[in-house]
Amino acid sequence: MNRAVIQVEIQVRGINGQVTLLSDRIQIKRAGAMARLTQARNGDKDILISALNGVRIQLPGLLSNGYIRFYPADGNPNETSLVRAASDANTVLFNSRQLGKFANLKTEIEKKIVTARTLVVPPPAVPATIDFDLLDQLNEQYKQGLISKAEWVSAKKRLLGL
Repeated sequence: MNRAVIQVEIQVRGINGQVTLLSDRIQIKRAGAMARLTQARNGDKDILISALNGVRIQLPGLLSNGYIRFYPADGNPNETSLVRAASDANTVLFNSRQLGKFANLKTEIEKKIVTARTLVVPPPAVPATIDFDLLDQLNEQYKQGLISKAEWVSAKKRLLGL
């Protein structure tokens, strides 16, 4: 049985939780007294990179903590205050000493978001030769009312490899 290897790329501990960047998702784990105070109703959380719209950092002030907030594609990207951020399930608080690690985490997550959105779609397969005689026959059948427009369009797309 082949199992995909999930690799821990970055792990950063904040004031009210720990964020782990894996190859395909981020994990937010809650532990400690501050997490129990601010995140009592929110437990651990996994968010797929492909489901993220963005990441935002609020810098810490002289007397306040900063935070990193993850915006899922189905979430509301409105600005939030520190008080609301402290209880938000998609947010982890950090202090000024932890800023560098969280800034690096944000950069790496943004790179992964861009990579996840940049899908390489192969061009559609085009038949080696197009049978124009058959196209003409189908066109005549359509004009005579022997086949419907939907059938004509479907057959034409199939013959052209679309």
